[in-house]
Amino acid sequence: VVRARKAGGPKRAGAGRGTSTPVLAAPGAVRAVQLAAPRGLPNALTLACLGLGLLAALAAGRGDVGSALSLMALAALADALAGLTAQGLSLGSDLGAELDSLASMMLWGVAVALLLSEAGLEAQGPLGLALTGLVAVAAAWRLCRGDVQTGRDSYQGLPLPVGGLVLAGLVAAGAGAQALDAGAVVVVSAWLSPFTWPRRVFKLWLAAPLMASLVLAAAGWRPGWTIPAVAAGIWALAAPLQRRPHGAQRG
Repeated sequence: VVRARKAGGPKRAGAGRGTSTPVLAAPGAVRAVQLAAPRGLPNALTLACLGLGLLAALAAGRGDVGSALSLMALAALADALAGLTAQGLSLGSDLGAELDSLASMMLWGVAVALLLSEAGLEAQGPLGLALTGLVAVAAAWRLCRGDVQTGRDSYQGLPLPVGGLVLAGLVAAGAGAQALDAGAVVVVSAWLSPFTWPRRVFKLWLAAPLMASLVLAAAGWRPGWTIPAVAAGIWALAAPLQRRPHGAQRG
């Protein structure tokens, strides 16, 4: 059994909030790996995520959507592994938590916004430019709002990587301008919404195919984005049904 963390949760040492990350729950195995793992491994993986997210943003900015998608998949994998080692192996740190916020914003805010712009929003003139900026601003708001939340059993607003996976999946599938517009509006609304998304416990058989698909996406196979994007969309729609919207918490 693995436990998942989502973007926008309360700050914890080394518990980055940028991705849905499986966390091991097998004490004996965890202890053995913990003794062998370098203490700085989670931070190194988070820095890799940050760097790859920047490269993805640069690739998208120069019009290379294929390379941007591959680099984003690599960044998502690095972020997932960072969370796995930080939480599952108790190798986290306060520095790691801060680095994770930067990496999450770069990947799911800046890179995703530029990817959408190059994939079709830029061609729409002022409307596309406004949507591109709105995606980045909403991602920043969602991330910071999550940092100040104190609840540990739910998140107010859609977790950042869930929306990012959906948007990247739309681009990878070759969605048209209208579909990208609709996706951006829906995801931004979900990031800013008063609804809560509960934390979930995922089994390894579910997390493994998601990461395997991202590996294929990183290798340049665009359909590799399909499983993570569809899974993110299903979770985003189903999870809030178990909780009611509220407006008590503020970012």
